[in-house]
Amino acid sequence: MSDGPERRMSTRPGEGSAADLQALLARRLDQVESLGRVAHALAGVEDADSTMQLVATEGMRVFGAERAAVFLFDRVKTTSRCMVSIGLSARYLEAVSRHFVDLPSARAVLNGVPYFSSDAAADPVSPVTEQIRLEGFVGVAGLPLVFAGEAIGSLAFYHDNARVYAADERRLAMAFADQAALAIGKSRLLDQVSRIKREWQSAFDSTMNGLAIVSSSGVIVRANRLVAEMGGVPVTALPGLDLRALFTSWPERDPFREVVDTGQRVSVYLEGLGGQHLVLTLTPHPDGDLVVSIDDLTELRRLEERFSRVVQTAHEAILITSPAGRVISANRATLDLFGSASGPIVGRMLAELIAEESGVRPDAGSARRYAATIRRKDAGASELRHVTVSSAPLDEGGTARGEVAILRDVTEERLAATALLRSEARYRALFDKAPIAIFTLDPDGHFQSVNRAALGIVGLAEPEAGLSLQTFLLPAEVMAVRREIAASFEGETREFIFHFRRADGAVREAAAVSVPVEELGGARSIIAIARDVTDEAELRLQLSRSEKMAALGQLISGVAHELNNPLAGISALAQALLFDPEVDESTGKILQTVRSEAMRAARIVSDLLTFARQRPLLRAEMDLNAVVREAFAAAPSLGEEFIWDLDLESGLPRIIADEGQVRQVVSNLLTNAAQAMTGDDTASGRRGIVRTWSNAEYIGFEVMDSGTGIAPEAMPRIFEPFFTTKHVGAGTGLGLSISHSIVRAHGGEVHAQNRPQGGARFWFELPRDSTRILRGIDG
Repeated sequence: MSDGPERRMSTRPGEGSAADLQALLARRLDQVESLGRVAHALAGVEDADSTMQLVATEGMRVFGAERAAVFLFDRVKTTSRCMVSIGLSARYLEAVSRHFVDLPSARAVLNGVPYFSSDAAADPVSPVTEQIRLEGFVGVAGLPLVFAGEAIGSLAFYHDNARVYAADERRLAMAFADQAALAIGKSRLLDQVSRIKREWQSAFDSTMNGLAIVSSSGVIVRANRLVAEMGGVPVTALPGLDLRALFTSWPERDPFREVVDTGQRVSVYLEGLGGQHLVLTLTPHPDGDLVVSIDDLTELRRLEERFSRVVQTAHEAILITSPAGRVISANRATLDLFGSASGPIVGRMLAELIAEESGVRPDAGSARRYAATIRRKDAGASELRHVTVSSAPLDEGGTARGEVAILRDVTEERLAATALLRSEARYRALFDKAPIAIFTLDPDGHFQSVNRAALGIVGLAEPEAGLSLQTFLLPAEVMAVRREIAASFEGETREFIFHFRRADGAVREAAAVSVPVEELGGARSIIAIARDVTDEAELRLQLSRSEKMAALGQLISGVAHELNNPLAGISALAQALLFDPEVDESTGKILQTVRSEAMRAARIVSDLLTFARQRPLLRAEMDLNAVVREAFAAAPSLGEEFIWDLDLESGLPRIIADEGQVRQVVSNLLTNAAQAMTGDDTASGRRGIVRTWSNAEYIGFEVMDSGTGIAPEAMPRIFEPFFTTKHVGAGTGLGLSISHSIVRAHGGEVHAQNRPQGGARFWFELPRDSTRILRGIDG
């Protein structure tokens, strides 16, 4: 490779002054002397780092450089590493390392060719030109360090001014570099040898085994500390000591002689002075000595003994087989499992002792678990037992040595599991088929399981994800139910009543019992049983009402009979006085009022007697349409001020009922409707609708008025006796109550509701089946 660009100066004779030539000659002599001194100094430096530092420092002085560096190469990776840097910045050295393969100087020195440049910043192909300008140097000399025929690095000198190396200087520089390369290479070799020696010594002393170099007769030449510890002597006392003295006994066939005679490695098992279990391995050494490795197996023997005790005392049967499947070892539990009369286990085939339930023996060579049966034999008894078998191959150095099998008797567990499955099946059948709602809840009130009855009472066909009890509770009762559930999770059995809303919107009442359940792992849930008691509550209310009505009826009957005679007398006396000619007009009006009020009181007493009367129904075939027409005919006032739309079903089926009582109910409902429309100002507002209808079970009657309707607070009480929304003197409050009792005595129901367009609707239903069980007229 050609040198880098430089400004040349003439050095031919006659072209310079005598003084210049004399100065040049003096500089050359000084450089040669310096080179000699450097060579002498390098001969006394042993480590590579000091050698490279000396080379850089002396080279700067010899060649007048202001900076210097020593680089070592990694030819495999094609990288360089700066080992010594004098006067150079880390930024420049990092740039040289990054662009090493692209530097002209690097390509030159890698090939063993020196590189000289009088102006390095002017090199147009250098990738580090900018860094060179920042560093401030101009001239560069890159000298290859060649050792053993290979460039191992480079020695670089940097000049702050242009520097031209003459031919003799270049030769001198190459000689300097060769001398430096020799010193650096030798120092690196010495460092490597020293490192290897230290590493070997460290490994020799820190190995986990005892190591010793002994003569062919057994005398210790060198040994590490573990050998000294095994023998209980200082390390310094080992050289010259007979290795045999470190053991309690020595084999009759001397292993030293055997190694010398055969030239092969020999291993023997011995016991140390401290009771250790030791294995000696003797290997011949090329120089005639023997290398002895001592392995301490004491802990392994202890582990083996402990393992043997564990195996022998284990509750499960443990067997070890040969590669052919024949039992070669078995613990005491194996004998207990197979029974005292089963004979010897060792020596028998494992397949003969156990029968796999699948009928197919799994492939050997891998760990597996399977179910099997065995025949247990005791004195005079034989029974089949169920076992689980866990087996694994015994592998040593990649060679199959047999199999280990662990047998556990699971007969009782099988029986318990079967009983549990049956119990669970019975519980599941009870849970699913029970006619009452059963469900389990977590602490947040979410359903964990529900039966069909529980789904039925809330109106669901199938369970839905994420449902909780709170989903169905009325908002006002949520906190109260939460407190009951929380108390059950604390361990209490709780009974409580709550209201819930079905999926169809109906509000129902339920009675529940919640019981805490302890689950596996300590987790708790509760199981609850609930019944829809809405109808029961209604029946209780009706029963209470009936009892009150019976008591009230008895009271009214007695009072009414006592009032009838005085009222009749008052009415008759008032009538007689009215016919007296001496009675003036003013007194006559008073007597007429007395007679009218007495007759009104008599009608009230009559209604009370009707309400209280308990008599059997006079049942006969009747036509409901005819009864409706007769009710209008008997009360002409119904048609004077009102418009009635009659929608009577043609061909309405006839039923068996008490016609007189049904007529009274129809009349009461028509009268109430007329009274509700009395306050309307126009005839168009006094319009009522009367209908009859039938279906497969009932015939019905209904009347709809155009009045103001029923107040919401009054709706629950309109069928109660003596409850009326009319003003004082306009009604007794018995009409609807009597109608309700009559209809229910016929096995039917009477209802009331407000119409969306205004007014009220009253209707009753009577069963077409005359054999329907009747209720008493008192309800």
